[in-house]
Amino acid sequence: MQKQNDTLFYIIESGYFLGDGGVMFGPVPKKYWSAKYKVDEKNMCVMSLRCLFIVSGDRRILVDNGLGNKHTSKLKFFQPFNQKDIRDEIRKVGYAPEEVTDVILTHLHFDHCGGSTVYDEAKKAVPAYPNATYHLSLKQWQNYRNPSLFEQGSFYPENIEPVYDAGQLQFVLEDIRLGEHVKLELYDGHTPGQIVVLFETEEGNYAFPGDVVPTSLNLSLSWLSAYDNSVAVAMEEKKRFMDKAKAEKRTLIFYHDAYTTSAQL
Repeated sequence: MQKQNDTLFYIIESGYFLGDGGVMFGPVPKKYWSAKYKVDEKNMCVMSLRCLFIVSGDRRILVDNGLGNKHTSKLKFFQPFNQKDIRDEIRKVGYAPEEVTDVILTHLHFDHCGGSTVYDEAKKAVPAYPNATYHLSLKQWQNYRNPSLFEQGSFYPENIEPVYDAGQLQFVLEDIRLGEHVKLELYDGHTPGQIVVLFETEEGNYAFPGDVVPTSLNLSLSWLSAYDNSVAVAMEEKKRFMDKAKAEKRTLIFYHDAYTTSAQL
């Protein structure tokens, strides 16, 4: 937790899953990445699902929301464990899910937005945060609605269609601010129109880059993921982000790094 006047943020560890190291670190040879990131005999690495809750002025902002619990049978390969209901985690820091004003979805891959909706008593998926505006880039929405063969398995309609149907989805067309201390910027490469969240505190400047820089190992420009939609674009966009992050002296909070929560550039 950090504080700047009326601005606080809380890191929420929503759970973990196992990802194949060869996929997570893509073009990087195993002899290099396995020396820096733990891997088991089946080539599986523990990956985190680290979310963010920001309280700034009259805004209560949730950034990404993990796997959720709607698709357990579909996710057996990833062996998710220690999964937490983010609504309970928000209650632990003194807020109710109904008080969340904004949900920022960096993108619509299932491991980042599964908790956007929950099943009601009739087993119908409904928004998990009934009073929140959900922010998603228009490019990502269009990409989800017309996915490539490469990416279509990463999207589950139950995670976002109920939000759209409820009129709670707001499209981000360009870089914007949410209040004085929070900014949303758009990046391509991993997937079109991914949102990176930037925010400022009294202790320093922070960034939540999502899958633009998923782990501390990916701070190196050439360390990319096989999940990246376009490797060449991903590298260029990561450089664009990193150059700005360095100039602004930002600390990065990593979504997928199970061992390193953040790193100061």
